[in-house]
Amino acid sequence: MERKRDFINQINETTAKHGLNKYNQFNVFRTMFKMTEEKHLHSRFIAFLLNPKGTHGRGTKFLELFLEELEMPNFRMDGVTLVPDEVGKSELDNIDILIQNKHDDAIIIENKIFAGDSNKSDLEFEKMEDADPNRFQLPRYYNIATAKRLKVVYILYLNIDGRPPSFHNKFPQSVKDLLIRKEHLKHIQQWLTRCISELVDDCDLKSAIVQYKQASLEFLNDIQLAEDLKRITAANLDEGYNFWVNKEIEGVNHADLVLAQFIHVKWHTVYEFFSNLRERIESTFGVEVSEIENKQITALTHRNAKASITLSFEKNDILYYVCNDRAGFSIGIVKESKCDEDYQKILDKGYANFDFSNMQVFDLIDPSCSNGLIDKIVLECQAFCVQK
Repeated sequence: MERKRDFINQINETTAKHGLNKYNQFNVFRTMFKMTEEKHLHSRFIAFLLNPKGTHGRGTKFLELFLEELEMPNFRMDGVTLVPDEVGKSELDNIDILIQNKHDDAIIIENKIFAGDSNKSDLEFEKMEDADPNRFQLPRYYNIATAKRLKVVYILYLNIDGRPPSFHNKFPQSVKDLLIRKEHLKHIQQWLTRCISELVDDCDLKSAIVQYKQASLEFLNDIQLAEDLKRITAANLDEGYNFWVNKEIEGVNHADLVLAQFIHVKWHTVYEFFSNLRERIESTFGVEVSEIENKQITALTHRNAKASITLSFEKNDILYYVCNDRAGFSIGIVKESKCDEDYQKILDKGYANFDFSNMQVFDLIDPSCSNGLIDKIVLECQAFCVQK
């Protein structure tokens, strides 16, 4: 009983700290968009504010504040153009935001929330040397810009936690030297606050920035809240299972709002599991592993879809995969015509589609349980690959 009381107290304190009771107030951005929309929401609104020719009518002021807040000095402001703009609404060569001035100085902005980097797969570039920079997203954008005779002065990698781009250690030095990593929750929120301060009088523009700032803050706060709830649950698995799955909610403030956060706890559990599995396979086999399929994780955890999640890697000219689907975990060889020897189920079916109502899946919220399962999968992979 004492453990249950302590668990509930931690839940209540955490949700109060994150202001969960203020959720669900009207916000036009949350009404119109999915908050995970990097391209059509976050990149477009940021680009709108940065564009000196935007209908906000503030010229270069918001851009100047942006460059100052994100520590990108000495970019000349004469003749600045930016894509995407309000009219075209389309990126140039898939670059999220490209800023240039009349001197052909350029800033490349890559905006990431959950999407992985668009690096080319082993299959697409199987005849390329590993060092070919066009294999990786940011070097590819740098080469596109320089081919247009632009002088790239900064490459801004903007995400939620300041993590580096995938495979950044393989980038050419010319790209590494220009790379700046910044965070949405810290740097973009501070920049938006400064933009709002520039607008003394209440107006539609000020209201729009305030609402975007609040919507994005709550969305990013959801991530921090989910991680905190996951940590509390990991330390109290039995109590957590009774709360999240059996809906034992007595004593929990705003219980319906809290229970609605379980999809985010599940998402982070599955995402972290595959991230760690991916790193373990890379370090164990000395290979590159395919990007994590975030959309599949979202379908699995948010919509209870029977989605499969697959990681693939090439070793000794053989393309392998590790998959979780309705049959559980399996390892196999990617080929058109398979025989029984090209495929092997591993572990039991209890892990099928990460059904968190199954206690052994729920236990993966605890990193020690998750890492234990990863150990077993990697051992099975080693045994399978040795046979080939």
